[in-house]
Amino acid sequence: MVLSNLGARGLGGPSRRFFKCYNKTSRTDVSYTTYMKSIRLAIFDIDGTIFRSSLVIELVRALVAHGIFPKEADKEVQKEYLAWLDRKGSYTDYINKVVKIYIEYIAGKSSARVFHIARSVIRAQKDRVYRFTRDLIKKLKKQKYFLVAISGSPSYIVADYARAIGFNKFFGTEMEVVGGRFTGKVLNVDPAFNKKKVLMDFILSRKIKVDWKQSIAVGDTESDVAMLTLVGRPIAFNPNHQLAKIAKHRKWKIVVERKDVVYEVKKFTFVI
Repeated sequence: MVLSNLGARGLGGPSRRFFKCYNKTSRTDVSYTTYMKSIRLAIFDIDGTIFRSSLVIELVRALVAHGIFPKEADKEVQKEYLAWLDRKGSYTDYINKVVKIYIEYIAGKSSARVFHIARSVIRAQKDRVYRFTRDLIKKLKKQKYFLVAISGSPSYIVADYARAIGFNKFFGTEMEVVGGRFTGKVLNVDPAFNKKKVLMDFILSRKIKVDWKQSIAVGDTESDVAMLTLVGRPIAFNPNHQLAKIAKHRKWKIVVERKDVVYEVKKFTFVI
């Protein structure tokens, strides 16, 4: 997922305090100090990589449907949405407009109501995934990989989604909550713009030994490149044009899922 042109602002979730408590109670979270030898990581982007849509797009739609956001919020993204559908505009322009709308309307909203709606979105849509990444996650869990999800979507919906599919650790962008309401202040945009920093901060703070050569990372846009370079087994899945060019140059594995067919791209030529 690519988020750009946000400057110092970004897409958010609950406060750091809430996020820490939220992770602390997770049944899938583990005691990292139990690992005495190197562990193998499996690091995934979510939007467009596991989930066939975007968590923030579906969240905004749900917030409009439940009357938390005004109907104007949906209308304001129609230009970019239709341009993307008609292949006259980019998905990046569309998702950035959704993010802008989210930030604009989230201030002052009840965190409890928003979290409740986010959970309902996950219950309804958690199985709308790509077959390749769904099956890869199942395989890696059986092989005892430590699963990490890093997404630019709000931290609270990322947490719900990642738990639902069995991740060990998860990171999303955060927005401040004070007195039970969003303030509109963004606390951390690293999960959207710097996944490598998020991951390395976590690894170093927990003093985890990682077998990077056998670790896996899966992403779909150029914003995932730094994360992909960390591991010995990077996968560009349904890559956009920029990531495809980089993956081809670096000889990374490129996998495409189209309808009910999954195939690895060995050789290709850019036509545009």
